[in-house]
Amino acid sequence: MKRIHWTMLAALGFLIAACSTQPPQANRDGGAAAPEREVTILADHVTDQIVVGYSDPADLEALVQVLDEARVIRTIPQMKAALVELPAGTPASAALAKLKHERIAGLRYAQPNYTHPLPDPVQNAAPLGMNDPLEAQKWDHDVMQAEAAWATAVDGALPDGSGVVIGVVDTGIDGTHPDLAGAFVNGFDAVGCSTFGVIPPGFDASQGQIHGTHVAGIAAARGNNGQGVAGVAPNAALMDLQVFCGGSTDDFTIAVAVIAAIFDLDGDGVVPDVITMSLGGKGYGQLLKDVLDSAMSGYNVITGAALPGYDDGTAGGVPGDGVPDRSVIFTVAMGNSAQDEVQYPAGYPGIVAVGATNARDEKADFSTSGGHISVGAPGVDILSTWPTWDRDATGRPYLYYRISGTSMATPQVAGAAALVKQFLPGASAYEVKRLLEVTADDIGPAGFDRGSGWGRINLKRLVDRVAAVRVGSESTEKGAVASVMVLTENPWDSNGDGAVDPGTDERAPVRAVDVHLIRDGAVKYTAKTNGRGMANFVNIAPGTYKVMVSGQDIIDGAAMAFWPYERVSWDVDGDPGNGITLGSLDVLPCGGFESASPLVATLSSTLQATLSWTGGGDLDLAVYEYDPALGVRAWHTAKTGALWGSFDGDDPGADPTHASETYTLDAVHYPSLAGGYYHISIDASGATVGTTATLTLSMNGVTKSYGPIPVTPGTTAFDNDLDLLFTLIGFDNWPTVY
Repeated sequence: MKRIHWTMLAALGFLIAACSTQPPQANRDGGAAAPEREVTILADHVTDQIVVGYSDPADLEALVQVLDEARVIRTIPQMKAALVELPAGTPASAALAKLKHERIAGLRYAQPNYTHPLPDPVQNAAPLGMNDPLEAQKWDHDVMQAEAAWATAVDGALPDGSGVVIGVVDTGIDGTHPDLAGAFVNGFDAVGCSTFGVIPPGFDASQGQIHGTHVAGIAAARGNNGQGVAGVAPNAALMDLQVFCGGSTDDFTIAVAVIAAIFDLDGDGVVPDVITMSLGGKGYGQLLKDVLDSAMSGYNVITGAALPGYDDGTAGGVPGDGVPDRSVIFTVAMGNSAQDEVQYPAGYPGIVAVGATNARDEKADFSTSGGHISVGAPGVDILSTWPTWDRDATGRPYLYYRISGTSMATPQVAGAAALVKQFLPGASAYEVKRLLEVTADDIGPAGFDRGSGWGRINLKRLVDRVAAVRVGSESTEKGAVASVMVLTENPWDSNGDGAVDPGTDERAPVRAVDVHLIRDGAVKYTAKTNGRGMANFVNIAPGTYKVMVSGQDIIDGAAMAFWPYERVSWDVDGDPGNGITLGSLDVLPCGGFESASPLVATLSSTLQATLSWTGGGDLDLAVYEYDPALGVRAWHTAKTGALWGSFDGDDPGADPTHASETYTLDAVHYPSLAGGYYHISIDASGATVGTTATLTLSMNGVTKSYGPIPVTPGTTAFDNDLDLLFTLIGFDNWPTVY
C-alpha cells in the first residue's frame, strides 16, 4: 500500500517585531519534512527548473546529489539562492516532492521558477509621424495635471525627476531613440538577449521588442527637447533592466536584474531609486519576495546588512554607518485580466500596485481589481516612444505609438514617484506610496475601492504636498515592518520522555503557510512563511491587525508546502476569513519598536481513519506509531492496541458483505518531530481472495475516501505501505495532513 502520512501541527506561535533600524532577523532552519510525492503547481513555471534558497554552498552539493544529475546553472549569492536545472524527464513537481522527503538541513525553500508573460497591448491605435506636435495629444498628462505640476517650484527647483534613477524591468529599451537620448545610466541584461551583462547608455537593447521602449518613454522621455513627447519625470535617468527575450520571463531572471541594480554589480556607483515592473503572473515566489523586501527596506533580509549603495548619507545620515539612508519604491502593474484576483509581484506587501484608468476617469474595463491595489493611472491609448527599427512602408520610423494596458499606467506612477524622490530622497517606500495615495483624485466609490484603489494620481496635488513637506507645514506618514513567525511546538524534551516544558523554545518553523493581516474586516496584506517560518511585511501601514493563518495556499501547493486541502487550518471555501485567527498585532511606525510575547494558540488537530471491506477475511487497519520509551516506530493494529489513538474493535470479517475498523487519534498531536511520519496501511495477512477495501480519512473536518482497493491475501502492513495505494490512488489523491 502506498504510504499515507501525516504530521500533526500542535501549536502556532508568533514572534513579532515592529519597524526598527534593523530588518526582520532570520530564525534557525528546521521543521518537519513532507512525504515524497509529486506536488501540484497551478501557476505557469519553467518545467525543468526549480529555485532554491540555501544556508551554505555545501547545501547545493547535497541538493544535486539528491536530484540525480541536477545542475546548478546560476546563483544569486547575495540572496543565497540558486537556479537548478533538473535531470531530463524530471518535472519540477516531482523534484519539489523529492526535496521535501529528503529533508536537506540547509535548504531554506524550494519553489517553481514561476514565469511571467510579456503583456500584450490591450489596444493598438494608428502610428504617428515623427514631427507631429505630440505632447498636445497626451490626454493622460492633461488629466493628471502634469503641466501644472512641472511649473510648480519646490525650493526653487522645478519637478522633473532630476537626480533620480528609474529602473525599468522589462524588455530591453531602444537607447538610440531621439526622445530618450541622454537619459540612460548603465543597465543590465539578466536574460542574455542583448548583452548578457552591462547595457551601456545609448545602446539599442530592444532586440525586436517594443514593450520596454514604450514603458520607458511614459516614465521619462526627455522634455523641452523639441522632440515628440515628455515623460512624467522628463529629466530622470533610466536604468534598462532587461528580463524578457521572447514571450515570457521568470522569477529568477527578474531577481537577477533587481540584484544587479540594487547591489551595483557594475560598480559605477549608481543604484535606482524607483523600479517599475509592467509584468506579472500568478506564482508566489519566495526568492522574488526576499529581493523586493531587501530593496524596499534598504537591508539584505538574508544577511541583515544594509545595501551598500543605499548607506550613503542621502537623508542626512552618516555614510557607511550600516543604516540605509534611502531605499527603492516599486510600481507594479495589477494586470489586464479584468478579474478581481492577485498577481505577483503586485500582490506582495509594500508594493505600489497600479491599475489603469481611461479618459473618462473610470477604471479601464481590462484592469485587474483587488484589495492590494494602491492607485490608478491613465492606461488607455497612451502615446509614447516606439523603437526606431519599426518603420512604415516608406521606410520612415514610426517613433511614437498609442497602446493600452496596466503596463502603460504603471510607469506613469513610477514617474510620479521620481518627482517625490527628487525632493525627498530619503523617503521610504511607504512614505512615497502614501503621498501618491493621499494626493490622488478619488474617481470611484468614495474612499478606497478595489478597482482604482485610492484614486487616479494627480501630479499637481502630489507636488504641492511634497513642497509642503519640504517646508515643514505637512509631514509624511511613516510605514512599518512586521515579522510573524509561525512555529510548531516540539512536544518532546531532549530526554525524549514526553515531558513538555512550556517555557522552552523547542519549536520548529512551519514553511509556506499563509499569514494574513486583517483590518476593518478585510485582508490588507498576505505573505507566506519562508524557509525559517517567517512571514515578513515590509512597508505596510501602521495600526492594529488581526493575525490569521490560513492553510489554503494563495496559488498552489508547491514551495515546500503541503496539500492545501489537508492543512490544519483548512479553509473549505477558499476564503481566508475561515482560517485560524490567533490574536491581534499592533504594528508601530518606523522609528518605534515593540517587543511582544509570542501569541500562541493550540490547534485541535483531529484524525479518524476507517477501513471497510467486503468479501470476507480478516483485514486489519494498521498505524505506524512512534514509541518514545523504545525510541522506535512500529505497526499497531486493533489486536495489539495503539499508543496515540484507539481502535473501535477488531472486526474479523465474518460478514462478507460489510466489515470495518476505525482508528481515532486521541492525542492533541503526534510527535512527528521525534518519531517521523505516521503511516496508515492495511494488514491483509488473514484476507481471502476477492476482498476489496475502502479507506476513509477524516482530517480536521475534511473527509475523503480512497478506493476501491483490491487486496492481496497474505500481505503485511509493511508490504502494502510501499505498494498498493501508489498504484490505485496515484499522486493527485495522496493525502497528507499538516
